[in-house]
Amino acid sequence: MNFELADQSIQYTFNSEKYKDGKLARTLPNVKTDATPESLVKVGQAISKLQDDSLGMLTLIQKKNLIVDKGE
Repeated sequence: MNFELADQSIQYTFNSEKYKDGKLARTLPNVKTDATPESLVKVGQAISKLQDDSLGMLTLIQKKNLIVDKGE
């Protein structure tokens, strides 16, 4: 049996006193499988600047299918 990447998204957590509990989470779908950590951080930093807050954390969310070999 093997796992096959089906989908991935990124969740950015932004920090600011203007948000309830001081944090706001935004999830962006359809992240390319070859996206680098550096590029994901750059996107988060750009969004953070537009929102006038700070980037707190990034969480990469992966959904994988389990492929069952018929011979097993």
